[in-house]
Amino acid sequence: MSRSTELARQQAVLAAWRTPHNTERPWDASQACWPALVAARLQTDATGLRAYQLNAQATAQRVIAAHYPTLQAMLGEDTLKALALILWQEAPPDRGDLGAWGAALPGLIERHPDLQTWPWLADCARLDWARHQCERAADANLDTRSLNLLAETEPEQLHLALKPCVQLLSSDWPVVALWQAHQGPADTHEDAARLALRSGQTGDVVVWRQPWLLQMAPVGPADALWMKALLTQPDQPLGTLLAQAPTGFDFGTWLNQTVAQGWLWKLSATADQV
Repeated sequence: MSRSTELARQQAVLAAWRTPHNTERPWDASQACWPALVAARLQTDATGLRAYQLNAQATAQRVIAAHYPTLQAMLGEDTLKALALILWQEAPPDRGDLGAWGAALPGLIERHPDLQTWPWLADCARLDWARHQCERAADANLDTRSLNLLAETEPEQLHLALKPCVQLLSSDWPVVALWQAHQGPADTHEDAARLALRSGQTGDVVVWRQPWLLQMAPVGPADALWMKALLTQPDQPLGTLLAQAPTGFDFGTWLNQTVAQGWLWKLSATADQV
């Protein structure tokens, strides 16, 4: 092909690319490569899209493995990868921060037909997620001066806040024992998990960070209900929450424990609403 012919072909392709839907423009032989060009371009786009999809899938799998390490130890790498791809399709990220993606995995596990034989898996996943959230939470030190407000301010004008890292999980399964069972060598997991399931250690668990190490501790049912109210109703004054406190809850005992464990962040007073 001569240089002039090649130049004419390129010019025709460019013109066709700019006005592909111009039906008034007469067709000539120099434009015969246009369908081939479109096919090549679509093939290139499809290849690029496929590469993007594969990269997105690999990213989803890495993110979920990082967020749910205990679950991966329970299910195996391949099974968790498959769940990550399903989750990516059902509940894709809605923000750029992939560290915030993955909260819907326990719900997916709970309804997945192939995982019904192991009903504790969803709560084990919730514990992994609570630990992940705790790791990501902002730092916060106890405001000791704010404790003086307990003696100076009416409960109806007080708000009590736990540290941002504090997470609460309720389960009918021994999730902490199962978590511990999967921290050792892989060949010990199965026997350790059987022992954990026989332990009967169900109930409520608090997860927190102190100072950089993640901690977990059981709490009684009355304390758990109280802490759940604090975490889910942050706008409610202390007086209202105390009036709704469950039977058997002792605020003084709980407050001492909360300060000692490092769960309490601060108290704050609101303006008089009278």
